[in-house]
Amino acid sequence: MKKFGLGILFIVLFGLTVSSQYIPLMNGYFKSNQFYNPAGAGMKNHMVAYTGLRKQWVRVKGAPSTQMMAFDSPLSKQRFGIGGVYYHDKIGATSTNGLQLNYSYRIRISRKTKLAFGVNAGMENRKFNRSELELINDVDNAFSGQFQNVNKFKLGAGTILYNKTITFGVSVNDLIKEKRFANLLTYFQYTKKINRDWEFAPSILLKANTLQIKQVELATYTSYKEQFLVNLGYRTNGSIIAGLGFKPKSQFLVMYSYDYVAGKLSKYTSGSHELILKYDFVHRYRTSSRLF
Repeated sequence: MKKFGLGILFIVLFGLTVSSQYIPLMNGYFKSNQFYNPAGAGMKNHMVAYTGLRKQWVRVKGAPSTQMMAFDSPLSKQRFGIGGVYYHDKIGATSTNGLQLNYSYRIRISRKTKLAFGVNAGMENRKFNRSELELINDVDNAFSGQFQNVNKFKLGAGTILYNKTITFGVSVNDLIKEKRFANLLTYFQYTKKINRDWEFAPSILLKANTLQIKQVELATYTSYKEQFLVNLGYRTNGSIIAGLGFKPKSQFLVMYSYDYVAGKLSKYTSGSHELILKYDFVHRYRTSSRLF
């Protein structure tokens, strides 16, 4: 177990050192579109705040853990939107703190459909704590002091086409790249109202970059009376996702997700856990504030 954990840790750290890029993984991306796409800022007709906590690969030493807080709000009769995201991510001996500000502009292309454009800018600080590693060779240049504290400016852009039925978004994160590395994310969701109580929303998320690293996530979200939500999904890294959400109050959503890791890794971890909290700042609850 110890050797396996150290092996995972070394691979992750090596990837961070080579590419200097990493997008924290969160199942709750459909609750915080602006985390991956700045055009998602201000999509609702009121301010929204949310936070997420994720612990990945429980029992694997050095496995990722992520905390995220965010808010967004429309401006000027929903034509403009603003938002902000703070995240803390830790993988092995590397911890990352990031702050991202989003700005969006939307136009109406039909009576029911809008097209939003967004940009973001932010700063990211990555710290490497060498004392958390047990090295065979203490003078290994791969873990020299040059990687101990790195500050980086981030810039991104995206667009989202949406109405009450569909949401389709494309974004590029970290436009300022080293070694021509880029992260492309594409997201599509279709919402079908079965009757006055039930809604069904299948979705697909694709992550890709110039290093040919790709990941696809398929998911379905089913809600009952806009008070209860069930999420089922599959990620091409071998994870099976299950989630349950409910609203103790009309404006407050609590959601828990669990990832079952299939394959060889399942022998060493009990899975991944994630908690999402979301609050809609509206005086009267409206049907436009759907669970998804």
